[in-house]
Amino acid sequence: MNLARAKMVLIIAFAGLNLFLAYHLFWPDIGKMSGVAVTADDLQSTEDLLKDNNYILETSIDRSVHTGDFLTVSPDRHLRRRLLQMFIEEEAQIDGADDTTIYRLEDKTAMIHDSGLLQLVYESPGTLLAEEWENLEESELRDLVKEFLEGKALLPEGIKFDYIEYLADNKKVLNYYQVVDDTAIFSSRLRVVVEADRLKAVELYWLQPADRSQLRDMQVISAAEALASLVNALGPGTEERVIKHIEIGYYSGEYDAEKWEIPPVWRIVLDDGQSYYINAFTGNMEQKNIIPEQLSGQ
Repeated sequence: MNLARAKMVLIIAFAGLNLFLAYHLFWPDIGKMSGVAVTADDLQSTEDLLKDNNYILETSIDRSVHTGDFLTVSPDRHLRRRLLQMFIEEEAQIDGADDTTIYRLEDKTAMIHDSGLLQLVYESPGTLLAEEWENLEESELRDLVKEFLEGKALLPEGIKFDYIEYLADNKKVLNYYQVVDDTAIFSSRLRVVVEADRLKAVELYWLQPADRSQLRDMQVISAAEALASLVNALGPGTEERVIKHIEIGYYSGEYDAEKWEIPPVWRIVLDDGQSYYINAFTGNMEQKNIIPEQLSGQ
């Protein structure tokens, strides 16, 4: 028998055995190793689960693998100082109420919460945004609001428009959130209340992320798993509910602290405008921020 030939046969057989074992041991993770966390079967199973519970998916699912870490943040005090300086220079009347300091001028009131939340309410009838208001496009409204905020030095960095809430009595609420290095921070919010051609109120809660150079590379749950967690948390819909959007970012409630950590989340937006935040590490639903009632412009 040719010894060299026998050796080659053994090498090929051994290599084949290794491939066979690797296939059966690691096949469930092949998709993830290739950058795909949601397989075609996972996608179909998720769509079936949603349909069975009266949820309709009207957006694409991010099928890629995501990693993340907790993000350390603190309240952004820059705009707060700027707002306070403006009110103090105009000799505002100052009152205190629990964890809130109130600055009153003739035409507007500012409420400064210890948590970092700022609320600015304009006295009736509000601040005129434009002389010509008929048939105003949504994009034009957004431009007018942006111009107003820039003029009042109330426009934070990294702002991204989110959506408009349409309320009764011709009221609208423009919603924005923060983006830092292409990462969405949903905890940061800017809400602007507009009624007809008048700006009525501004609510701002903005965070300052710490240095992210030491982030650990930890894999998070997939978008499909987040949708399953949403169904588990909310239960079957009595009426059809439409899922309009799902994306990954960071979110937590407000804390009266100098700094804290917030987890990565999947934000899921339904057709009624409600947003839900699924912790991308645990799969649990995060408690949403409660909007204080003092924003009387609504």
